[in-house]
Amino acid sequence: MFSESKYENSFSLRNLFMVIFKRKLTLLVVFLSVVAIGSIVSYLLPRIYQAKATILIKDDTEDEKAILFKNSAYRGIGQFDWVNSEVEILRSYPVAERVVQELQLSQVYFKNHSNKPNIDKIIFAKTVIRVREKFRVDVPRNSNVLEISYKTKDPLLAAEVVKSFINTYKTYRSEISEQSETHQFFEEQLKIENDKLQKLERQQSAYKKEKEMLSTEAQSEILRNKLNNYEQNLTRVRTQRIGLETKLSVVKEQRDRGQYLNIPTMDASNSPSREKHIAKLRGELLDFKLQKEKLEQKFTSQYVEVIEITNLINVTQAIIENEIQQIIEMEEASIRALKAEEKEFQRLIAQITLEVKEFAQEEYEFAQLSRGIEENREVYSMLLKKKEESRISLAKLERGVRIRVISPPIVPIKPIFPKTHLFLIISIFLGMVSGFFLITLQEYFDHSIKSSNDLEQLVGIPSLGTVREIELT
Repeated sequence: MFSESKYENSFSLRNLFMVIFKRKLTLLVVFLSVVAIGSIVSYLLPRIYQAKATILIKDDTEDEKAILFKNSAYRGIGQFDWVNSEVEILRSYPVAERVVQELQLSQVYFKNHSNKPNIDKIIFAKTVIRVREKFRVDVPRNSNVLEISYKTKDPLLAAEVVKSFINTYKTYRSEISEQSETHQFFEEQLKIENDKLQKLERQQSAYKKEKEMLSTEAQSEILRNKLNNYEQNLTRVRTQRIGLETKLSVVKEQRDRGQYLNIPTMDASNSPSREKHIAKLRGELLDFKLQKEKLEQKFTSQYVEVIEITNLINVTQAIIENEIQQIIEMEEASIRALKAEEKEFQRLIAQITLEVKEFAQEEYEFAQLSRGIEENREVYSMLLKKKEESRISLAKLERGVRIRVISPPIVPIKPIFPKTHLFLIISIFLGMVSGFFLITLQEYFDHSIKSSNDLEQLVGIPSLGTVREIELT
């Protein structure tokens, strides 16, 4: 039995090799066809790239509790259940929506869409759904490490989408907290106050430009200095005019009385030449009068020398009167000039006084603007402080769950589909199986007699022998 079974197995294996050898052309054609088709399909299929990133999410609240209560943090089953909520936030529709909007993925996946608003909304929603389907978040069991991946035909786009998902997740996570709303409220109020402050500052600048104002202190000091200067000059000119008028009245009174001995010193009579000339005339007049008195003691008024000396006295008096008249005229001219100067200073003082009044009104209006600016600056400073406090609170909240990128997304070089080597191996396997299957079917349905065994099986009668065909030459 053993020998017979061994013989039958050997015979079957020999028959198999005989069939393979007989059908080798069919087997080779089928094998090469399947391999070629697999290679062509692998080449024609679109390349799909996958970008990956790994992030670590750490909950600091447990560590803080452990430090606070001086206990070791619990590290049992279910300790990372909170990671599921972070995964849901990462996979949420608003996050995907912002990624689509940021990268304008609607134009990538739907290039020929119309510009109608309703259709654009539908296309945008479809894009968000497609992005969420291609986006994947894997969490290893009992771990706080998230593996993020995205598949698409464009390797650069795949990396950008993963990066955008991480950044948007960080931003959106902070926005869904109350502290974020408070922080956003203070940011909005700061913007409003900043706009108001800039508007008031522009109004103040325009007002200063329109009124040609320097700083209020400097301009007020300039006006005060001008007013003091004009008032001092007015007092000086008025004093000088009154002095001249007093002296001139004395001179006129002496002239009217015929007294020429005590003429007060005046500007017109204070020059050295005129003073010497008048003094000389006064001396000569005095000498002439003494000589006349002496002659009148000896001679009558009809005497020639008395007449001559009398004529000299009259001439000298006329010259002195002429000089005095010139002095009076010159002093009167000086007084008129001083009056004109005094009037000018009065006009200038009135003008400066009016400018002071106008400036007081302008200063009041400017103070009102400045007070509004100062009040807004105080409000702005307060809001800035509150915003900083809310930022610190928000940062503290975000510190409760720290997000660290372990492996950032990089541009994939090799596609994940199709895998050429795998397609080739599968094609070779399918080619071999298809070839063997086909030749097996051919052999099974082939009823031609090729051996004595085939004849015995066909007629049911054992054969006594076989005759070999011999070719005679």
